[in-house]
Amino acid sequence: MRQVIRLPEPKVRPEVEARRKAGADVLRPYRGRFVGQKDERVLIDADVPLDVVAWLREHGIDGATVFRVPLDPTVDILTALWPTDLPAGAER
Repeated sequence: MRQVIRLPEPKVRPEVEARRKAGADVLRPYRGRFVGQKDERVLIDADVPLDVVAWLREHGIDGATVFRVPLDPTVDILTALWPTDLPAGAER
């Protein structure tokens, strides 16, 4: 018979946890949007990632990260980004 051994959860140092929370606070106003971030600063936000990339290129910014900030960090619904009920004649 196999026995399950449960290991204790790793402890997170308080300064690491504080940094995570601060990062989340910075991104909270951009929920559901694409952002360009560098050195923990949000440089640009837009509805589509191509606009973010274009802005970063226009301004000669290298090394930025482009990503979508989740609407809800626990359950992010992709249909909010790609709705299934597109207007007639619209393409994906």
